[in-house]
Amino acid sequence: MRYVSNNAENLPRFVPAGDYLLTVLEAAETVSQNGTEMIKLKLEVEGHGVRLFDYLVASESSYWKIDTFRKAIGEAVTEGEEVELVAANLEGRQGYARLRIEDYQGKRNNKVDMWLTKRPASRPLAPKSAPIVPAAKKENDNEPF
Repeated sequence: MRYVSNNAENLPRFVPAGDYLLTVLEAAETVSQNGTEMIKLKLEVEGHGVRLFDYLVASESSYWKIDTFRKAIGEAVTEGEEVELVAANLEGRQGYARLRIEDYQGKRNNKVDMWLTKRPASRPLAPKSAPIVPAAKKENDNEPF
């Protein structure tokens, strides 16, 4: 196999601030610096190859963020409902988020500014195309299928 080396340092590290579809590549249950349960999300910006992290921390002051994330990935959220969020069940899920650019240790990266519970107006659904109907076969057509 032959290929041309693509130095990982040259890969895109961020996209312009805005609304993007994100996919959860990995989700891991862990503990925050202050000992609170949390889920670390490794995310990819669809169509751009940019990767970033977000954190769902199980502290009362962050429940709103977990609810917003769940709504963004299409889950129903009921106020007062006790929920067991399992990291492994989040992998592969998609949702829209507003990203910002942040400088960290001299490098620019994206951070989730907020999860979006409605599809951004700038990202409308693709129009449905007409169904594909096979062409009628001609009587003298010699094709074997």
